[in-house]
Amino acid sequence: MKVLNSYKAPLALLAVSCLSPHLQAQDINANLFTHFEYDSSDAADAADRTFEWGESALFVTGNLTGKLSFLGEFTYTAPKYTDKSFSAHRYRLRYEFNRDNAVSFGKMHTPVNYWNDNFHHGRIFFPTINRPRSFTRFIPIHEVGVRFSGMSPMVEGVGYDIVLGTGQSEGDDAFGHGVQSYTLNFNWAPTPDSRAIVSYYRDTILDHEDSPFHSGHNHGVGDHMGAGHMDMDHMEHGDMHMDQSDSGTDEDIPYELLSFSLHHEDEYWRTLTEVSANRTDGGDWNWTVYQYAGYHLSDKFSVYGLYDYITVDESEVHFRPGSERRAGLGLEWFVTDNTSLKVEARSEDTDQGDVRIDDSVLEAQLSFAF
Repeated sequence: MKVLNSYKAPLALLAVSCLSPHLQAQDINANLFTHFEYDSSDAADAADRTFEWGESALFVTGNLTGKLSFLGEFTYTAPKYTDKSFSAHRYRLRYEFNRDNAVSFGKMHTPVNYWNDNFHHGRIFFPTINRPRSFTRFIPIHEVGVRFSGMSPMVEGVGYDIVLGTGQSEGDDAFGHGVQSYTLNFNWAPTPDSRAIVSYYRDTILDHEDSPFHSGHNHGVGDHMGAGHMDMDHMEHGDMHMDQSDSGTDEDIPYELLSFSLHHEDEYWRTLTEVSANRTDGGDWNWTVYQYAGYHLSDKFSVYGLYDYITVDESEVHFRPGSERRAGLGLEWFVTDNTSLKVEARSEDTDQGDVRIDDSVLEAQLSFAF
């Protein structure tokens, strides 16, 4: 029975994808995405991470009325790679007051930057194989809350997003401690090819000393600010240490995140810049930079470069101090309209106290959309 149960989720995803033509006739769209990865690394544990079946994502959207719509995103990961095979990443209702203004409620992606507001879990849409490193530590990917979105009626291309959220520490419990997080997003599309975003996010990390994911100065590389909302797909070094002891302090600390994004895509070039600064408890700022630049050789082939950097101040009280860097070159080939092959050669290094890693990685990813 255990073996049979392990196949229920992927079979359900496959069944819905096969029914998608019928669902579309009912004003409902369902699509399935999955991917496979292979990497070769200089790291000592590289033999444990050679060929993997990645996340499979079911993405469902539809209209309930002329003004009310819904979105759902659910993923399955083979038990070999995770303790939680099936996850509900997004489920939200959206009501449009008019053409320019809407309100959404449920579990959603926070609009803190371009990547998080535009890409879902289908890897075929990612410009690079992996998300920016900041997504494993600092970016609040998902949030349960209420989102107000709109466009300016006076200035073309100018928009806003305001999110009142449950907060990262509460997981999927809707407003268990009231409104804990606030997101303010200002965006501008000066041309049809370009979009800029500036955002501010504030949250309260509840009982941060006793959080299983609190890292301070004594824990591992993969620290982050909340359970279940960060990107856990590419914890390459995998040595997160969890402190389950009770300090008795029950100290809550504020978390702030400032982000800037700039995306541009035309006939030949595509670029994405993601810059953010974050801090806890009003301390010094930690910085992250992600830069992607790609050139379309043809409709099917693109070449690109990437640079990804994180630095955490020594005075930081929640995240482990130090730096991480990733840089490389890549090639993307759209084998068909629904199949993409990416190959990347990267150098990666980590310097976090007693953790020092220098690595060279060759990684390939084959992603599909159905």
